[in-house]
Amino acid sequence: MSSSNAPAGPKACEAIANTMIGHFTTRLEVEAAKRGALTADDIRHLAEAVMTAEFGRFQSTYRRSYDTCSATREAKQWESTRKRPFDRVLMKAFAHLFPPRQGGDGGQGLLSRRVIPGFNMAIDKMIGPALYEQCQSKSQAILDRHRTGSGHDWQAIHADPQTHALTTDVLMVVAHYFGNFERRREWLLAVVNSHLGKSADGADGHWQLTEHGFAELMRALFADLRATLISAPAPLRHRYGDHSVDTVEVFLRRLDRA
Repeated sequence: MSSSNAPAGPKACEAIANTMIGHFTTRLEVEAAKRGALTADDIRHLAEAVMTAEFGRFQSTYRRSYDTCSATREAKQWESTRKRPFDRVLMKAFAHLFPPRQGGDGGQGLLSRRVIPGFNMAIDKMIGPALYEQCQSKSQAILDRHRTGSGHDWQAIHADPQTHALTTDVLMVVAHYFGNFERRREWLLAVVNSHLGKSADGADGHWQLTEHGFAELMRALFADLRATLISAPAPLRHRYGDHSVDTVEVFLRRLDRA
């Protein structure tokens, strides 16, 4: 079967299952024709023989099917914009820290995508459920403005001034949450590591968010706000007040020493 015609996602898993069942059924028919009848022990022994003999032949097919199904599941989690669009908007800032994947975000591999559920939970707790849901609603309105025939124009979404304003509002609150830096860092690590997502292929099955990973994640998350503090601090101080901006600067300095 050529790659252009190969089934994708769950259909790929269904295809390999059908192939193996069909292959084994054919062997049963051949053996039944030879012997006249097959006992339960005959069928079990034949199944073991088939698995032993054919494992190497089908191993690459198993892997290809598994990888396709895993990629589909991950893509659905990553692209679930209808219900939780703000999660995707916020995570874009550190998507480059995820492992690379074909046709998607990621690159450095410092973070595992298993961090996503716990990170979202931590943000919810830090900013409160009311603001969190408000961010989801506002993000959905932004997505609706940038809808295309094939989905959404994410480049335009992340460049939208309202996206920037919304993200900045949230990060100002998050920075305040880290007034006691060490204590809050330990809290976030505990939340994330106790709510890790499932491992896609087992390669990151023992992955945990460390203090170093936390620092890199937060530096990426606050990178745009840090740049604005350097290039144009006056509008930020006018909008949020000197105390709030000073709190962010203290947080960023502490983060740089982490």
